[in-house]
Parts: sequence; structure tokens; C-alpha cells
Amino acid sequence: MRNILIATHSTFASGIQGSLNLLIGERSEITVIDAYVDDTDYTEKIDDFFEKYNDQDEYIVFTDLYGGSVNQKMVNYKNKYDFQLITGFNLPILLEIILAGETLNSSMVEELVEKCRQELSLVHIDMTEDDEDDFI
Repeated sequence: MRNILIATHSTFASGIQGSLNLLIGERSEITVIDAYVDDTDYTEKIDDFFEKYNDQDEYIVFTDLYGGSVNQKMVNYKNKYDFQLITGFNLPILLEIILAGETLNSSMVEELVEKCRQELSLVHIDMTEDDEDDFI
């Protein structure tokens, strides 16, 4: 079973979960943590995620900022648990990982990260009458 954790500063995680729910429906394997939205320590929520850790399952964790406090906290958990940690994620990589039918090893995840990195682009459009039909 693939277990997904999305942990971010503020409500980015629950916001992206809303987008995922719209696109692929609610998924029980996805857990979100909105860090620093109140005075509670979100470490307990991370502990809850790993509470039923099974080394036969697949665990993939997404954080928003490389080197950010949420990412740093997740790095500490890598000493105890085996999981893939992806930071600076975008919606395409979440969709690729969640919808992948097979177990993903590190090299497969790296390929998906590279593929989805290309989704980040600056769109330049010269909207002339001849080009309007070619936009998408």
C-alpha cells in the first residue's frame, strides 16, 4: 500500500488536497498536515502518520520548502523510517505518484520528479487571430 503525507507551512497542504479531491476524488491513503496554523505542535500528527508503519508498505512524503522547518523535521524521521521525501512539489508530481500503479523505487521517483519539473514553465502567448485555435 502506498501512504502519502503532504506536510506544509500553513494551509497549503489542505488546499492542495482540495485540488486532488476535485481531480481524482478523496483518497484514504493521503494524509495532510498544515503546520503552524495554531499553537499545537504538528510533530504529533507526523507520529500519528508513522504509528502503523509497515516496512512492506510504501511511504512518500511531500514538503513545501527545501530546508524549511517542516522539511527539516521530516528529514529527522528518515533516521527511523524508510520513506521517499520530495520537497518543492507541484500538483503534477502528486498526481503521478498517487496514480502510479506500481511500487516506486528511488530511481522511478527521480524520473517522475524530472518529468514533472518540466511542468513549471512561463507561458508566452501571442494571441493573434490565426493562433487562437492553437493555444491548447
